[in-house]
Amino acid sequence: MKKLITFLSFVSLLLPLTSIYCAAAEPADNSRLLCAITEVIECESLGDCNELTPEDVGLPDFLYVDLAEKKITEATSVSLRASSFIVNSTNEGITILSGVDGLRGWSAVLSNNNTHVTASVSDERAGFVVFGNCRAEPK
Repeated sequence: MKKLITFLSFVSLLLPLTSIYCAAAEPADNSRLLCAITEVIECESLGDCNELTPEDVGLPDFLYVDLAEKKITEATSVSLRASSFIVNSTNEGITILSGVDGLRGWSAVLSNNNTHVTASVSDERAGFVVFGNCRAEPK
């Protein structure tokens, strides 16, 4: 459990420090989003799942998702962490994003025309699912 919390703190914000770039779909909405994390569920490889707070896993309560720049940042006055992502698909009000961090992967689905977010991070031992709400934010 301690290793997982350390991992989640490192991954923090679902922001891998390195990303893989490839040809990808253009996002349906090129706005900057402010997303509030509302729920985090952690599941271990043996099937035990627990509901946690963003703070429990080293995530902030708020994130900026910039679809034009394809970058996620912490929504604080001093954001030191940022990560690029690829847009895998956009269709019927849904945008699918993904990134990698070493042997760990993450993906996020923005739905309802980018007003809801569901994201997951996983490695060979555990994973967690993050839920939140988003709104367009002026740059």
